[in-house]
Amino acid sequence: MALEEFVLRANDAQGCAAPSLDQEEGLHGLADREALGFFLVTARCGCFMQAARSVNVKPTLLRKKLTQLAAHYGRPLFEHQGNALVLSPDGRHLRSQLLARRALLALPEALGEDQPLVRVAVAEPLLHDILNRDLLSYLRQHANVRLDLLRLDNDPTLEPVTADVIVWLAGAQERPPQLAFPVSQLTCLAELEYMPYIGKRYSRKVSRPRSLSELQDYMLVNLHSYAGIPALQPWNEAVSQRRSGVTQVNAYELMCQMIQWSACVGLLPHYVAMFDKALQPLPGLFAQRMDMQAWMAVHASEAHREEVRRLVTLIQAAFDEHREWF
Repeated sequence: MALEEFVLRANDAQGCAAPSLDQEEGLHGLADREALGFFLVTARCGCFMQAARSVNVKPTLLRKKLTQLAAHYGRPLFEHQGNALVLSPDGRHLRSQLLARRALLALPEALGEDQPLVRVAVAEPLLHDILNRDLLSYLRQHANVRLDLLRLDNDPTLEPVTADVIVWLAGAQERPPQLAFPVSQLTCLAELEYMPYIGKRYSRKVSRPRSLSELQDYMLVNLHSYAGIPALQPWNEAVSQRRSGVTQVNAYELMCQMIQWSACVGLLPHYVAMFDKALQPLPGLFAQRMDMQAWMAVHASEAHREEVRRLVTLIQAAFDEHREWF
């Protein structure tokens, strides 16, 4: 099929509410304009996978559409040069023609359309330990998402938080927490026990601290956001009584690194020993347990949005996957 006829049929298909048989044979109406958009995105990305992410479709669907497009055009549109995907001469010609007629054909723009903003506030330990991998996978699959990911350091029941989905840590309680905004979903995701940890390389089994007095020989590293949490009072008191040998940090990942590599003792959730074998828990140093709960709340006015529901499902699935940790 000649390029001019190819493009004209696409133009004709756009202007008809019900495509005729000839138009269906040419470009199948709206679906073919989608394929033309896929072609332009792939030409720009030089990668089938990245192009599929850009238009938020599965790579198999994108490649199927491009194969059908090449069959309609009658010539290969892409070719490989080593590991690189490039346009064939016919593909370059098609691209130049389509770009000249883009407005007329109403072809979609990748990443050009406004996407609804999703605001997610997450406590840093939960983001680092549990949600990190799943969120990265989500972003690989949805390159056009518009996400505002906020680190949550404070208790949202005490300080207002502007977010559609909130995942936070709270002291263990019998009644659900009360938030300042209307909530459509309030879920306790996990029960956690906090305990001191030390790097295994810096503590042999026979010499590990077994009491608070023996803990005096070790540097303590403390997360700023722990201060004021009633459930962590035993640890906070031990930190406040120190006149030396204390390092305060404001990043959870930095605290974990200092425990592992700087012979420090720090407070971590009990599940850390499940995935980081370089860190050794020190149970029994405190007579009182330090229990916390992970909660998720969804703003009632935003819960109906598809993009919000996807992230809520992702968060719940991530905790369900690690249920044996809790």
